[in-house]
Amino acid sequence: MKNCLLLIAAVAVSVFFHQTGVAGQTSSRLCGIAQQEEFQSWLKLNIAEMELEDKESEKDDSKIDFIQQWLHKLVERLISTSYPTAVASNISRQCQNDSIEYVHNLYQRTWAMQMKESSGKVPVGLYGSGNLHADGLFDECLAIRAPNFGGQYCTVYFNAAPVNESEILLSEWSSRIDYNEDVEVRSANLVTILQFLGFLSPNAGRVEPKVATANAISYVFPSISFCLPSSCSAEDLGQAVAELIGSYIIANYSIVSITDEQYCFKENKNPPSFDGPDITVIIVLSLLGLLVVAATIHDAWRMFSDEPFEIKKDGPIICVLHCFSALTNGRKLLSMKVSKSPSNLSCVHGIRVLSTLWVVIGHTWIIGPSSFSVNPNMVKNDAMKWWFQGISNATISVDTFLLMSGLLVSFLLLAELDRNKGKFNVGLFYLHRYLRLTPVYAITLGFIATLIVYLGSGPNWYNVHLSAYGCRINWWWHLLYINNLFPTDISVQCMEQTWYLALDMQLFIVSPLVIYLLWRVKKIGMALLLFLFIGTIAANFAIFAIYDLMPTVMPTRTMDTIAMGLDADYYYTKPWTRAPPYIIGVWLGWLLHVTKESQKRTSKIILVIFWTISTAIILAVIYGLIPYLDETTVPVINPTISLFYGSLHRTAWAAAVAWIVFACSKGYGGIINQLLSWKGFLPLSRLSYCVYLIHFAYLDVFYASNRKLVYYTFNSQLTTYFGIVVTVFGLAFLVSIIVEASFLNIEKLCFAAFTPRMYIVPKLDICPPLFYNMGFQLNIAR
Repeated sequence: MKNCLLLIAAVAVSVFFHQTGVAGQTSSRLCGIAQQEEFQSWLKLNIAEMELEDKESEKDDSKIDFIQQWLHKLVERLISTSYPTAVASNISRQCQNDSIEYVHNLYQRTWAMQMKESSGKVPVGLYGSGNLHADGLFDECLAIRAPNFGGQYCTVYFNAAPVNESEILLSEWSSRIDYNEDVEVRSANLVTILQFLGFLSPNAGRVEPKVATANAISYVFPSISFCLPSSCSAEDLGQAVAELIGSYIIANYSIVSITDEQYCFKENKNPPSFDGPDITVIIVLSLLGLLVVAATIHDAWRMFSDEPFEIKKDGPIICVLHCFSALTNGRKLLSMKVSKSPSNLSCVHGIRVLSTLWVVIGHTWIIGPSSFSVNPNMVKNDAMKWWFQGISNATISVDTFLLMSGLLVSFLLLAELDRNKGKFNVGLFYLHRYLRLTPVYAITLGFIATLIVYLGSGPNWYNVHLSAYGCRINWWWHLLYINNLFPTDISVQCMEQTWYLALDMQLFIVSPLVIYLLWRVKKIGMALLLFLFIGTIAANFAIFAIYDLMPTVMPTRTMDTIAMGLDADYYYTKPWTRAPPYIIGVWLGWLLHVTKESQKRTSKIILVIFWTISTAIILAVIYGLIPYLDETTVPVINPTISLFYGSLHRTAWAAAVAWIVFACSKGYGGIINQLLSWKGFLPLSRLSYCVYLIHFAYLDVFYASNRKLVYYTFNSQLTTYFGIVVTVFGLAFLVSIIVEASFLNIEKLCFAAFTPRMYIVPKLDICPPLFYNMGFQLNIAR
């Protein structure tokens, strides 16, 4: 009986949960994990209650026996759940007629059998794996050609809505029903198994069926996919399913059918209709492509003719054209020449690349198996294991980037202030930064807002459309670098990971004041730096205490993950809470600057102590919350632990990484420095900014286009991850040589032309994290 109830309830009842937003980036994905887990808990509780009622009602054994027999017959005939639109009343006439034609041709025509097998059946892994999605055959459905219609693949999702007493239309329903007659009627009409829910709640009454449209997190709700006639609309499907199941009350909740035209797909041979923004982006990309082709051909001809490039001889037009040469830009990107300068922070390359890989694996896990796997229980089981915490805690890679950004801005600016004797052009400082970051950012954003929706299709392509819509609405937030300052709205998300770019830009804007004071009046500068550090730490403690936030992202804890909306709006993306690692980076840059000529050596005892402390901090941050992963054994995390870990773990992580950078730059790194300073990291580090910009959109496209849910194992997901990494770095290489490097060359050329004596490129073979690629460095007024 338990298995039968599980089968019925899992397909019909959605998550017992309000649709709240989730923190910052990957919000809907983390929310999805929480909702699936919450549904499992709700289901177990209600099944237990139902079984208890069964035991107390032994006198009604005949009814239970009948239910079991009925279920057996209906499960055998589950194939007849493929056509809800054939028995609906309030739908379009054409849809109903075509659906009836489909039913009449079953077992007689190949196309009708193909439609039947293309619809979803009992979800694979429903009982033991936690899968609540009955997906069908996407391409097979679209390929169907009936005499009067084609195939259309639509998905309907199920949510739960609380029922008020005023909504109840009928009660004591079961006391007046003839079960045998009802069975015959329902079987004759080939209605879905979902209607059998009425037998499980005979005294609960009925409500008016409810239909809703999809939103950003609908794809995580329980669902069934149908292969329908192309004449049917999403509204028709939603109404048809609602008529079958929407009136029943289960545990004081009714079932809401969720459909949307974005979740219905049919073959479309018509060319896409481009609007104004689409055409604008096509023109921009076409002109850019022509410039790259022309510049590359000209560069290749000059190389073949053995005619060296000379700026004075060739003139400004050829100089500008040469900036777009894919040959020249490719050589610079792939160069492994390392500066021999004592100020070369070569370990930064390895740290940047490893952190970028960490970001990608974290997003791959959240967007992929956590949301689109046929066995989500196995995903959660792996997430409970100690070795998996290196993936679960990928968010601290952001703090590594903040540390390196503060370090390199401070280190380079102090060096320039020394050379210029304190002269500093603030306007050019900010303009230089904006021009280096924005062109490739803007073009990537424009592509996502317009053309990305034409790259493919799939059962979850709605997610790609949502990203495009969000970028069309909020593009100006991004280009002004203020997108992290607005409340989280999961229905309008654009390049979700770029909240970090806004955060870093805001910290960059205020950094010259502190750095200049460090150079001019060290005591005042240090006092200001300490004040800001203590102030931001105090802000973290206050926010964690007031809003009772979870210590970090913990997808294994359902209710804590649900509460992450507050995490985003008050903590995760805000500069006044995420500044401590950046401040540590500024201080480290100053320390490396003032000690760059020092010959003093640190004793081995001190080195052992600092390496031990650093290692202990890293292990504590990554593995410190293992005892609290399982919400069933530890329902509530001690508030003191949440307060101190949440407020301090990112700062502690940054301090530990700061020691690694300092030790490596001073010759105390040993094998760690050799690894992080490996020349092979140089080309990859130059691609890190483009990887960061494009990987999230690529993951959306990759998983949205998957025809079926994937069966998760750690080894298979690891293999998928490496394939994604290779693809993303390959795409980043193309974007970099075509867009990023070209505009960086233009920017460098313009600064050289208009301020030839003020701006030079320091001969430092380093690239600040994510932002200064191609080996071009922060250039300060000289």
